[in-house]
Amino acid sequence: MKRRFLILLSTIFALAAIGLVIIQISQTKRSAKMSDNLFNISVNNAIDEVFNQLDQMKVEDYISEKERYRIIRYRRIDDMNEKMQDIIRDNSELFYDEHRVSFGVSSQDSAFALPNARLTQAEEYTLTQYNTMLNARNRMMSGLGTTQSNKSNPLDINNVIDASKFNFPLLDSLIREELIINGVDINPYIGVLKTDVDTLIYCSKDANPNDLRNSAFKYTFHAHGITPDESLYVVLSFPPSPIILSSDTNLYTIISICMIVLISALFVFSIRTILAQHKLDEMKTDFINNMTHEIKTPLATIGLACEMLKDETVTSDLATRRNFVNIISDENRRMRVLIETLLQSAKMSGKKFSISPKEIDLNSIVQESVQSFLITIENRHGSLSTDLNPINGILFADELHISNMMHNLIDNAIKYSVEPPQIHISTHTEEGAAVIRITDHGIGISKDDQKHVFEKFYRVSTGNVHNVKGFGIGLNYVSQVVALHKGKISLTSELGQGSTFTISLPLE
Repeated sequence: MKRRFLILLSTIFALAAIGLVIIQISQTKRSAKMSDNLFNISVNNAIDEVFNQLDQMKVEDYISEKERYRIIRYRRIDDMNEKMQDIIRDNSELFYDEHRVSFGVSSQDSAFALPNARLTQAEEYTLTQYNTMLNARNRMMSGLGTTQSNKSNPLDINNVIDASKFNFPLLDSLIREELIINGVDINPYIGVLKTDVDTLIYCSKDANPNDLRNSAFKYTFHAHGITPDESLYVVLSFPPSPIILSSDTNLYTIISICMIVLISALFVFSIRTILAQHKLDEMKTDFINNMTHEIKTPLATIGLACEMLKDETVTSDLATRRNFVNIISDENRRMRVLIETLLQSAKMSGKKFSISPKEIDLNSIVQESVQSFLITIENRHGSLSTDLNPINGILFADELHISNMMHNLIDNAIKYSVEPPQIHISTHTEEGAAVIRITDHGIGISKDDQKHVFEKFYRVSTGNVHNVKGFGIGLNYVSQVVALHKGKISLTSELGQGSTFTISLPLE
């Protein structure tokens, strides 16, 4: 898959993800706005219903208990006055006969029969009834501390709506009840504000007066029996962030966010998998090309040697013939080693691969491996030194795989040395394990390559060096051998400084 296509695919997905996020945010804001509007409507409906209830109540139903008693007494006094006026109207011939009945200052102040007035029994009863009501009314008025000259109207707005007379807890309770009925389950702060003097004549517990004064929820106060006052308002304030989305909206928002995150994670995983697969395909292609080259070279050499042996002038010379036979043998051995390496790597990829451990002499195996490379080192004018210390313990390992492991490590150290190879191999015992350390002064391995150097088919970049042959399976084979022996392998390297491979194999 081409890189441009991956970039295009990633860009399209990123734009789609951003679009989904924008749509989700817009939808959330829209839902919040709708919830805000519904919240305001619910509060308004609740307050309207509260005022409707107050309009259906009598004044004595929504004032304090003390004021309620006073108003009831005043209503009884008014009723008594009306009855007294009815008696006067129904008996006007009697009450307005100046020769028989006399009044005080007014008709509701006093009424009595004049001396020597002749009244019938019915008229005397009427006058007695009037005076009885008059005395009863005066007793009620004296009980209220009200005189004839001080008869204020208790139903006046200034007498009812103040902190000492109005039943504000009732108003508070009605508002909270109606808010719940209208779906507002947020506990509000409630106040009654008189704006002309900027005074809260009522404020619920724990409320902030400034919040109430500045609240947008402000309603003109009105109730049955009370003259509307344009400066009197019922005000409400709510705790911070009163607009809360419904549980369904919250659930859908959370699910949408989780889905976007999940899809993004799957997309990233897919892209990484595609890139890894693409890289693996490139490594396999490189492996096949290298393998083809490695096989064709000895085959071409063998073919050329065979052609030369067919020439009678060559075969007549015993030394020349022996030289060509040795070439064929060497190239044949080289192909066997190549095929064996591929087969061993393939076997190790299977889960059922096993080793045949036995007691081995690690230093002897290392020494044999070193001997096999001495000629190659000399031809490149390099050096290979060793520091083989006694191993204090018994090492059980597969001799063939340990030998192949050493062969691969030494071969890599030679191949990746631009200058004449300078290789040092040491062995020692450390914390119950046999430790092998192989150090070269080659081109080194970058930090990025070090993360993948033990992966199959992975080949370290050689920069300007183009003569390094291999399949990318040598170090992978080494790491698998170490793992099968329950050991550890580590790498320290700097570009241009060389590399050091350290292998630790547990001892019995």
